[in-house]
Amino acid sequence: MGKLMDLGTMDNYYEQIVKRKMSSNTRLAIIFGIVLTMIAFAGCVFLANTLPVLALVAIGLLGVAIYLVYYMISNAGIEYEYTFVVGEMRIERIKGQKKRRKVTSFDVKAVDDIGKYHNPETGEKNVDPSKHKLVLRAEENDENEDTYYLIIHDKIRHKPALLIFSPNETTLEKLRPFLSVELKKKFMSIHPFTQK
Repeated sequence: MGKLMDLGTMDNYYEQIVKRKMSSNTRLAIIFGIVLTMIAFAGCVFLANTLPVLALVAIGLLGVAIYLVYYMISNAGIEYEYTFVVGEMRIERIKGQKKRRKVTSFDVKAVDDIGKYHNPETGEKNVDPSKHKLVLRAEENDENEDTYYLIIHDKIRHKPALLIFSPNETTLEKLRPFLSVELKKKFMSIHPFTQK
């Protein structure tokens, strides 16, 4: 599992950071950008020797290419911060360790369904995202066997939503007391907890 970090814990407050694994498309875009930057640099050297006037244009384009590669790399790192406060969960997306955006906020008592995103025996998804109008993703990697789903009532958009996320053991334990009796039974069969 990727980087899961606990930021603090109290009876009514808990934070978890989930670092999203970089997708293969993002990696390809960064590699493509680096290759283009190298080609632009070679073009600058060539033009500086043959047509000095065009060399200034090429140097400008090289600067733009370098900036774009830097921008892609600095924004590739995505983390999710799960904050649990007295029965309410908030999730924020942190891009490049600086830009924050709210993903969702919901009351755990109003959760309609909970479960593992993938069936461990078959590998098939236990829930079909295409059947939900609002899908919120805040997971480390949706192929991970520890990825869960919740059917929630999103307080930001005021709509029902499918949330796909990667809670650790403590986050799951914080959610459990607030679930309905039916969902507690279902969840205990999926993820039995150590009785305290």
